Amino acid sequence: MNRFLRPPTISRTDRLSKLMKFIIRITALLVLVSAFLLTGCNSKPSPDSADESGKQPKIGGSITYRLSGPVTSLNVLLAQDEPTLIATFFLLNSRIVSFDPVRQVYKPSLANSISVLDDGRTVEIQLRENILFSDGKPITSEDVIFSLEAIYDPKSRADAFRDSMLIGGKAIIAEKIDDRRIRFIFPDKIASPENYLENLFVLPSHILKPAKENGTLAEVWKIDSDPSGVVSCGPFIVESVTPGEKLILRRNPNYWRKDDEGHKLPYLDQLVLETIPDLNNAYVRLGQGTLDIIDRLRPTDYAAIKSAGGVVRAVDLGPGFSTDHIWFNLNPATADGKSRLDTPKYKWFTDNRFRRAVSYAIDRESIAANTLQGLATPLYGFVTPANRVWLDPELPKTQFDPEQAKRLLSDAGFQIKNGTDNSLELIDTAGNKVEFTLAVQSENEQRKLIAAAVQRDLAQIGIKMNIATADSATISQLWAKTFEYDAILQGLAVTGIDPSAYANFLLSGAGVHQWHPLQRQPQTDWEAKIDNLYAEQAKESILEKRREIFFSIQRIIADEMPIIPIAARHITSASNSRIGNYEPSVLIPYSLWNADQIFVR
Repeated sequence: MNRFLRPPTISRTDRLSKLMKFIIRITALLVLVSAFLLTGCNSKPSPDSADESGKQPKIGGSITYRLSGPVTSLNVLLAQDEPTLIATFFLLNSRIVSFDPVRQVYKPSLANSISVLDDGRTVEIQLRENILFSDGKPITSEDVIFSLEAIYDPKSRADAFRDSMLIGGKAIIAEKIDDRRIRFIFPDKIASPENYLENLFVLPSHILKPAKENGTLAEVWKIDSDPSGVVSCGPFIVESVTPGEKLILRRNPNYWRKDDEGHKLPYLDQLVLETIPDLNNAYVRLGQGTLDIIDRLRPTDYAAIKSAGGVVRAVDLGPGFSTDHIWFNLNPATADGKSRLDTPKYKWFTDNRFRRAVSYAIDRESIAANTLQGLATPLYGFVTPANRVWLDPELPKTQFDPEQAKRLLSDAGFQIKNGTDNSLELIDTAGNKVEFTLAVQSENEQRKLIAAAVQRDLAQIGIKMNIATADSATISQLWAKTFEYDAILQGLAVTGIDPSAYANFLLSGAGVHQWHPLQRQPQTDWEAKIDNLYAEQAKESILEKRREIFFSIQRIIADEMPIIPIAARHITSASNSRIGNYEPSVLIPYSLWNADQIFVR
């Protein structure tokens, strides 16, 4: 689903040589994609090649990283929020293939070779030799097959991963060749197997097999579990947990990766993930040196750091892959079965003339330039400008046009009248005043600013929009569980560049189909069409044809407007200058994508 300097001791020539062999072995398509992406990259910070005195990275030390919300589970299968995804998917686990988000290329991880057979459906991989879990047990083919089966098992509740691992709604089959070799059989021809293998983390079957057999895999490794029982194959293991506040990780002594000098990675002894919702507090602590890295700074903090100089450095990486968008509740019923079909709000929200009118009424340019102080780019679809290969260059832009918004509302039978306080009021065909509540994360300062700007814009066409703030967990419950809300301002956290990263959002039966998730059958014709187009692009091997299919999906979303895109905020990150190999990315996990190579000067 979703990413994200260069180690001083790794030979760039050797790495690129190995990478090119890997790419050629997989498919010529990747060469085209990588070249396209690499020629378009800009606004990247200069990578560190060693500390400032020219010494090699130091081994040891501890750094503290700010999370905006708490880690909710130590079980990667349940990672549905950003903090939990960062901790479990990126730091506690390794995958078959990994993605370098700065250079935007795939590279082998737990696998050291990947071969696509002539049928275009069968992929054989070979695991590295002598790779171990954190408890010292070997990582084998059985663990890989177990992990894939766990992702597909509905009892595992791996909703964030399952949809990204389906092709045309069908699962990948894995067969053991021997202890180090696995054969994957895809349901159909696929353009890029690495897009799926990058999602395949490896769990210890020798620990978790009983839970899977009992149907209790979703119950293991809760946030308050004994850390010593959590077995990892990533760069770190769990040292201690203070639920809701702090997760302390320490070096995995059996981590498989080494640098070219033979030093075992990671360099750090300890990585502290601290929940600091208040950005004022985080900013102060960064200046005090008790916090080392913050991702997604507020514009005011970014400007202050840039002008102050000193030991804290800040970088603007340009628009990220994540979005800020609004969606209305299009669920026909609440989770307890109460029908919404006859409610005025359901009738408003399901009329795409109403949704498009709201879109025309929002001044994205002003929000990006003024509200977010130039550290955002106006957004018109679900793919941001950061994704240079897969963003439709011809996607229609809903420019700020209040008069067009009024015309659309008039066509839909709405009338704008003067209210008692001389403000405008929008009235529907039944005489109801148009008023709804937008829910926004309380800990997200920038989204609260965006909400206030949207509130002012919609008032100009007679819509009264109230703003209600709640924590992330409550917001998630509203749209994913209870379906009892009017509208939500949130977004999409994308973990990759390929269309497969958007599966859980686009597919009608997926869990992050935000406006109406988990549909048994597509509710609308256009959602059914997106399902079919998505399956079609997944098996198309010709890059240009695949791009055109994905562009068609983007145009359907732009026409139907189930989400109202607002902005792609720039990824602005800051770190203490004592942090070496600091090379933040626009993709999650931002500054921690190369956590195994970060060191303390």
